[in-house]
Amino acid sequence: MNTLDEPHAIIPREEQLKLIRNALKVNIEMSHNGNKERYNLRSRPINYTVGQLTYRRNFAQSTAEKKFNAKLAPIFLPAKIKKKGGKVYYELEDLDGKFIGTFHAMDLRP
Repeated sequence: MNTLDEPHAIIPREEQLKLIRNALKVNIEMSHNGNKERYNLRSRPINYTVGQLTYRRNFAQSTAEKKFNAKLAPIFLPAKIKKKGGKVYYELEDLDGKFIGTFHAMDLRP
């Protein structure tokens, strides 16, 4: 049997595009929900309060002239929350009350 002899239903182009758009919507929504579930498995909300003692990530870099090797430096240093700036940013001060800078919650440890 030749495929050219079989009658085919002719669907207008607008309807074909509508079917494709609907299928894309469903696939994108399923993909989004799957990604959301995988991300939320390992994420946890972090909230620090003003005045709370915490540890901040040390971003020191090695320098030959000062004979300092960052690999041997501590990874986290003690700090205190001075002010919350937004959802995930915190202004920090050292234990003596000197302003250190603004850090993301990802770079802090309780």
